[in-house]
Amino acid sequence: MSAGSARLDAHRRGSTMTQDTKIKYAAVGCGGMGRRHLRGFGALHHSSMANMQLVAAVDTNLEAAQFYASEAHDLYGIEVRAFASVAEMKAAMPDVQAVDVTTDTGSHHRAVLACLEQDLHVLCEKPLAITTGACDILLAEASRRHRVLSVAENFRRDPINRLIRALIDDGAIGEPRLMIETTIGGADRIVITPWRHMKHTGAITLDEGVHHADMLRYYLGEVATVYGETRLHEKVRHNTRSSGPGGFYARYVNSFPDTIEPTGEDAIYAHLRFERGTVAHWVNDHAGHGRGQSGRFVYGSKGSIDSPGDRNGKPVTLHLTGHDPISGAEILEHAPSYRLEPLAAELFGGERVWTYEFEFNATDAKIMALELFELGECIRTGATPEVSGEEGRRDVALTYAAFESGRLGRAVTLDELLQASHGPAYEYQAEIDRQIGLL
Repeated sequence: MSAGSARLDAHRRGSTMTQDTKIKYAAVGCGGMGRRHLRGFGALHHSSMANMQLVAAVDTNLEAAQFYASEAHDLYGIEVRAFASVAEMKAAMPDVQAVDVTTDTGSHHRAVLACLEQDLHVLCEKPLAITTGACDILLAEASRRHRVLSVAENFRRDPINRLIRALIDDGAIGEPRLMIETTIGGADRIVITPWRHMKHTGAITLDEGVHHADMLRYYLGEVATVYGETRLHEKVRHNTRSSGPGGFYARYVNSFPDTIEPTGEDAIYAHLRFERGTVAHWVNDHAGHGRGQSGRFVYGSKGSIDSPGDRNGKPVTLHLTGHDPISGAEILEHAPSYRLEPLAAELFGGERVWTYEFEFNATDAKIMALELFELGECIRTGATPEVSGEEGRRDVALTYAAFESGRLGRAVTLDELLQASHGPAYEYQAEIDRQIGLL
């Protein structure tokens, strides 16, 4: 059964699932991102299509797991048991079938592998792992055990990005010629957490950059070649006590040092050529001073698309040669194939929404609900997740393309990158693998 037919089947079942028939899962990783995913469970829990039941919280810091469990009870009135390890949780609760992994990027491969070894199905926060080689280990284990391995890549699930993809696929701008993907800002501030600036724990260019790698591929398909360079601009970063996305990191910032000395690059500058012939320019610079920028534009043979960004619900603007810009409901006439899946339509207010108005945390939760719901349906039906382990692996490979290209002083192919340590474009990642004990 395809993922799409599985979701339609779930819609027909509606709210008939009971506590006994819902898939029981554990949250693995109970920090800021884990608590954001908890709100995703809440959005799914309150929908008519709830198919997952949170029953356990796991964190090597037991106090964090206990706090998460108490928050789940306070918010949703559910009983969640706290554990310090996945093995301990599975021994005490053998009927748990799945996990939602939200540990730091540098520990994804260890956390996910521990879950797979307990025969658990896995939803893992992006990126799937810290290197392509680490991804390979997880894919092999998931395949050997016949477990679902899904990656929580949320930008593409925003209804606005679904609409843009339909505009491209339906030929609204003709044949795509150029995509510009730009993120500039950050200066010398610690971005969310200190570990996001360290090479061996997942530098910000991987942890945040992988979002954009996925969007490039989601809009335009597979990448053929990449030429690029990376930089570590800011040698010292400062703790500004920022509470991070949605305010979920406020309880941790006072425990961070006032300054850190990063080891991971903070900027990607890349030129991409897609298999379809389209070219893209990608800037992911988290050390930008002065005027910040965040933009995504696609130019084609008939017009162009301005994306409003992610998770803000603002309208898309379509520019067609010889016509006034289109940014209202009439844009739907140019995307006849655009339809949200049933749960997304319920959460966002219709199957062909072209704009929405929710605060960030509400939007964030709705999108994460879609990720959890899909995991449940894939477990139930055997369908493949939209962002499977293989898709997540390709996103990681693309993110590292500029790193490896810069080391080699030439363009690299995505095929070379996907060979990981067996291929010719793995110098940068090999250093990480050696540091974390994979080589």
